[in-house]
Amino acid sequence: MVTALASAGKVRSYDYTHKASAADVRCYYVVHPSSPHGEWALEAVLRPAFRALRADYGIVAVPLEFGDVPPVRPDAVTYLVYGPTDPLAMSSAEREYLSALSAEGVRTNVISAYALTPSGADRPGYEAARTVVPALCDELGINALYPDEIDLVRGIRTNTWQDVYVNAIGETIRVKYQPTESLESDDALVRGRLRREHAADVAELARLHREFHLWQRKPYTDGSIMFPHDGYWFVSQTMTDKTLMTSDDYDLITSFDEGLRGITYTGPRLPSSDSPEFLMLSSLMSMHGRRPRLIVHFHHRELTRGLRYRDLVTDTTIEAGRFAAGRLFFGELRRKATDWFIIREHGMVWVGNSVGEFGAFVSRVVGRP
Repeated sequence: MVTALASAGKVRSYDYTHKASAADVRCYYVVHPSSPHGEWALEAVLRPAFRALRADYGIVAVPLEFGDVPPVRPDAVTYLVYGPTDPLAMSSAEREYLSALSAEGVRTNVISAYALTPSGADRPGYEAARTVVPALCDELGINALYPDEIDLVRGIRTNTWQDVYVNAIGETIRVKYQPTESLESDDALVRGRLRREHAADVAELARLHREFHLWQRKPYTDGSIMFPHDGYWFVSQTMTDKTLMTSDDYDLITSFDEGLRGITYTGPRLPSSDSPEFLMLSSLMSMHGRRPRLIVHFHHRELTRGLRYRDLVTDTTIEAGRFAAGRLFFGELRRKATDWFIIREHGMVWVGNSVGEFGAFVSRVVGRP
């Protein structure tokens, strides 16, 4: 059986030195052959999600039979959706298949389907999913989509086609902005200076991510970090492992254009997919007060959907990767009069002035039993 560490190497083979297009993506889906909800999932979840992906990004999904492992190209992203299934009751055949997909470098999302009681409540034992399912995902190298949808007609807790659509974008093209690489020597010099200035900061942030487990799925897929400066932004690159990062894993952003959805940057790989909202958030904060010196977006398996801090959860989900999300973030901070909040069904956003402040915050909020 492949381990999470072993699978991670292949799954991350696409390096995002440039924005992925439909030509860089191989997309597949497999309907669980033994699921009583298979036909429904095909019509109500998979096909609508892939219709939207094709219309918006030109990505075409191809059906496969259970057990088939698609070919993987080192210069492309290979993505597959499987389900529906109950991750707490997966058969050995399912586990072996999903593990085989991961071992070959296929990024796999799983549509969940947990049976409800006749009255529409979660069955006894479902609460174990909070810890058991993340561990299963680590073991198999997959991502089981969190099931927020209660389907009383079918009697299951499951996912929507929008869940698949959003996660498919994150697993494939990732960035929604239009990147332009700056080759100006002065920009390279500024990036080099900021790499030196923030080397200790980044090392401490990596330690905090390791110690407090500040990710939900994988430390290289979840979260992002930005150091706003006057006229510049120093931001983590997409698919950066937050537990192992150094300042070499950061880009310099020199400008952005909300109308054109454009970002100009200097660095070896694309800036974080969360860059648009953080650029907008930091700019709005500077216009209405003081620019933050640090923005950290992180995930945590207990806080995102746990019982604590429910008053800090956004009323609705917010689509990441867009400049408009930064405007919504700014509104959340002002309404809640706080320096952090939880994006519904997603993760946390914290703003402040130093890594020391963030460390104290994490120790107080995440570290509390």
